[in-house]
Amino acid sequence: MKLEKLTSENIEKLRDKQVYCFEKSVSHLSELCKTYDLYSRIAGIVDENVRNQGEFDFQGKRLTVQGMDSLKKLDWDKSGILITSDYFWDAYEALSRELAGHLTVIYYFENKETAYEMEYRKHCRNAKLENIMIFRSGPHASSYIEGTDFSDNARALFEHMLAEGYDETWKLVWLVKDPKAFEKRRRKNVEFLSFDWSVSDMPEERDRYYHALCLAKYIFFTDAYGFARNCRSDQTRIQLWHGCGFKTRVNFVRCEKRYEYTTVISDIYAEIHERIYGLNSRQLLVTGYAKQDWLFHMPEKEYREWLGLQEGMRCIFWLPTFRAADTALFSLSEYQRESDTGLPVVSSFERLKMLNALLEREHIILVIKLHPFQDKNSVNCGHLSNIILLDNHELYVRDIQINRLLPLADALISDYSSAAVDYLLLNRPIAFTLEDVEEYAQSRGFIFDPIQEWLPGKEIFTFEDFCEFIIEVSHGKDSMKEKREGLMKKMHKYHDGNNCERIIEALGIKKERKKDHEL
Repeated sequence: MKLEKLTSENIEKLRDKQVYCFEKSVSHLSELCKTYDLYSRIAGIVDENVRNQGEFDFQGKRLTVQGMDSLKKLDWDKSGILITSDYFWDAYEALSRELAGHLTVIYYFENKETAYEMEYRKHCRNAKLENIMIFRSGPHASSYIEGTDFSDNARALFEHMLAEGYDETWKLVWLVKDPKAFEKRRRKNVEFLSFDWSVSDMPEERDRYYHALCLAKYIFFTDAYGFARNCRSDQTRIQLWHGCGFKTRVNFVRCEKRYEYTTVISDIYAEIHERIYGLNSRQLLVTGYAKQDWLFHMPEKEYREWLGLQEGMRCIFWLPTFRAADTALFSLSEYQRESDTGLPVVSSFERLKMLNALLEREHIILVIKLHPFQDKNSVNCGHLSNIILLDNHELYVRDIQINRLLPLADALISDYSSAAVDYLLLNRPIAFTLEDVEEYAQSRGFIFDPIQEWLPGKEIFTFEDFCEFIIEVSHGKDSMKEKREGLMKKMHKYHDGNNCERIIEALGIKKERKKDHEL
């Protein structure tokens, strides 16, 4: 069995077959049908990812996505497989194990981006790598949300490198949505390129993008890593990720070959990431997360003024992720809970008013920070005196990262988010809303079992529990201090705000002398 790129010459071998695409990708399918006349022959899709399985409409056709078991039911005299995935070599390996003895050739479709990259990599294959570091944050381009392309751990590490003068001998390149939005941040050896330039019709844009991608020594990212899938063996890719939390990974994909290293916050999380991401122990850098360093910095005075925090007032942050307990959570969708307010626990307007009255009486401001995917209009907090509702757009406009705001919080209310694990470093009261913990455990699931033994804070199941926590914070009561401090020692190896420097040291990055390298 061999892997063969689909071309205008060999496509004839599939014209009399029922074609089954491997891995659901609407963008690949759309480009495939524009490039080759195969639309009428596509009979279905095979995908190991359970989130992708089911039916969907594609250009007027109803297509079914099934798991690997469906391959056993196909008549291979009348069927053919076409890989529609960026990771076509990985897909080929998986299919080879399933289809040995059934097919002699498995085809793959090379989309526009892959074709461009292969051309540039061929041109650069013998070129010496340059003192370039690439940074990228946020999800894949198709899931772009404003502000996520210059945020998180990648931004924290980047800003630390600037403060330490690494830009004197390294070119620091950011891949963002719109480089024009970052003109004020441009400086010598700091460049912003668009990740959309990977398929630009303008050669000068593609040249700049692929020059950096093909010749960078280090490539840092949080989440999306597919853009770096074809890197040379002498390039180093580092998955900085978002955070170490409580939720497990729904669909297993081995990432051992997809990046060289990932950062974690403790030995416990190193073991977990080794298991759920299919990494080997050498790839786990126990350094702490870069953005956790922000927690150790005094917040800007203007932040307090913006939130209206007067002298003597306490502040509690609530960071809910939105989901419905009676819906299949394994789909990973973050969406609005069915309630009058759009909030968990505080589900009615009557309770919301009662909560605001309590906050007013206790001189506390409650800041509700929404999930980046959540629409502010779907949460109805009204114009209450002691409740502030923040969404992703407001933080984006003010250019504020959440870990720069959290030091203002005297306490935190969360659910299963990694933000609570970050906040743990401040050693302040935490509470967890757990009204759907049983349903969540049975659907998506947790990395710890039993989960409640690993939650470093008060458990909130009811509105009364919620109010009780507010009163505890107001009166300086810290009932979960002992448990929290015990878990903090287990969940965090370091508590000093020097994670960025540890990451740099772990990777062996040096501020090399100017005379040794020219950019």
